[in-house]
Amino acid sequence: MNYDKLTGEQKAAILLISLGADISSRLLKHEFTEEEVERITAAIAEMDKVPNEIQKQVIEEFIYLLQARDYLLNGGVNYARELLEKTYGYQKGSEILERISSTMQSVPFGSLRKTDPRHILSFIREEHPQTIAFVLSYLKPDQAAVILSELDPQVQSEVARRVAILDRISPEVAKEVEKVLEKKLASVAQHEETVVGGVQCLVNILNRVDRATEKAIFEQLEQADPTLSEEVRRMMFIFEDIVKLHDISIQKVLREVDNKDLALAMKGANQEVNNRIFKNMSKRAADMLKEEIDYMGPVRLKEVEEAQQRIVNVIRKLEEAGEIVISRGGEDAILV
Repeated sequence: MNYDKLTGEQKAAILLISLGADISSRLLKHEFTEEEVERITAAIAEMDKVPNEIQKQVIEEFIYLLQARDYLLNGGVNYARELLEKTYGYQKGSEILERISSTMQSVPFGSLRKTDPRHILSFIREEHPQTIAFVLSYLKPDQAAVILSELDPQVQSEVARRVAILDRISPEVAKEVEKVLEKKLASVAQHEETVVGGVQCLVNILNRVDRATEKAIFEQLEQADPTLSEEVRRMMFIFEDIVKLHDISIQKVLREVDNKDLALAMKGANQEVNNRIFKNMSKRAADMLKEEIDYMGPVRLKEVEEAQQRIVNVIRKLEEAGEIVISRGGEDAILV
């Protein structure tokens, strides 16, 4: 096997083999088209043994390109070139930048990702909610959260709704928006549709705003689009996020949930979640719960997910009642 002669599909196949089945399956599901999945899985099937040296080279190349992409997105071409050359030397750095630049088209509004969000707010505040939503979808979640929090209350929910329902934006639309926002926006050089916005984008933003802003947006969103509001709520806090709660909050949750739901939910949870839950129970209660889980035997994944969602609903109700605190904005909750 000659590294220089490997195709892109073969390199992707080697990388996925190196990452293991669990991570690889998620990457194939969310990061590739059906056609790409077919080509990559065919390359995986054709491989027998991959020499350690080849595997190492593929992983190193992936890391190089990932770093270069991050530098380009967050600092532009000059910033990327400076960091890559300092890290890998002039020749190697130039090669990496050339490779990533040839496969990565310019990102709309890329210059704004390095701009103070309050400055961005000053010239998009009066724009149409659709325009604001479009711009927020391209910003970092932290930037977008600041801007969304500062918008007028009647505009917040409309912008939030439009972020959630954004899907694919054509280059023509992006260019029109850039014209409206004049020279402060980066140029769009893409020739294909760009995936922006969506429910996950809105969730990322709402997870970083303050509780008052989140509550106000949800109140308006529930009136405008109840189905979308419920979908966003479900994604705001997942069962695995229990590990982020304070021990006191977990104990309050455990007092409110049904034991059968708890056993079923923990059947499909990871060890970190289970350990945290057992830690906040008496030894006797923990032993009884472990016995119930073992006695349960195989269960349907759908039943596990439904039980986990019922527990998440309990957590959300406790938070709304002020009984527990869910940390937001990347900061730990402070209990007094």
